[in-house]
Amino acid sequence: MKKVVIYIDGSNFYFSLKKRFGCKVDIEKFCKKLANNSIIAKINYYISPIERVNNPEMYANQQKFFEKLKEISNLNIVLGRLEKRKTNGEVHYVEKATDVNLTLDLVLDAQANLYDEAFIISNDGDFSEAVKASIERFGKIINYVAIGSSKSISFHLKKVASRTIIIDENFIKDSKIL
Repeated sequence: MKKVVIYIDGSNFYFSLKKRFGCKVDIEKFCKKLANNSIIAKINYYISPIERVNNPEMYANQQKFFEKLKEISNLNIVLGRLEKRKTNGEVHYVEKATDVNLTLDLVLDAQANLYDEAFIISNDGDFSEAVKASIERFGKIINYVAIGSSKSISFHLKKVASRTIIIDENFIKDSKIL
């Protein structure tokens, strides 16, 4: 049986689902549907924690979400960080290290032969070189899982991935993952 690892760009996943479908999904069911009876060796969920002091309500909600994620077998939460930035007097936060962590894990796990096939859930084309390296250097099958319409699909990921899976209304409804 094939070993599968699923890499989820958490913020990208959340906001893409919210924008496209206006809903949340059952991540465990979603991953099982993708794996299609293969052995899920691990699921990595990459996200940056919200600061408690600056936004206690969002922090509390995120912590509840993390507790639900921890109930999923083989799921690891991989934390990045939020950096405070000021633009034109407005304060905003930028997520840092999550993309680097995902990229490193994808390639290093391929090198360590932790999976036969991987799913990368993100519409961020920055992952394309890591996907390409995992396929070409280590002979892995890397599936790009795109959320949403053809406008939001990453040309670069689609070009290098072994296969592109587009998550549309039918996938969401058929898999009963709402």
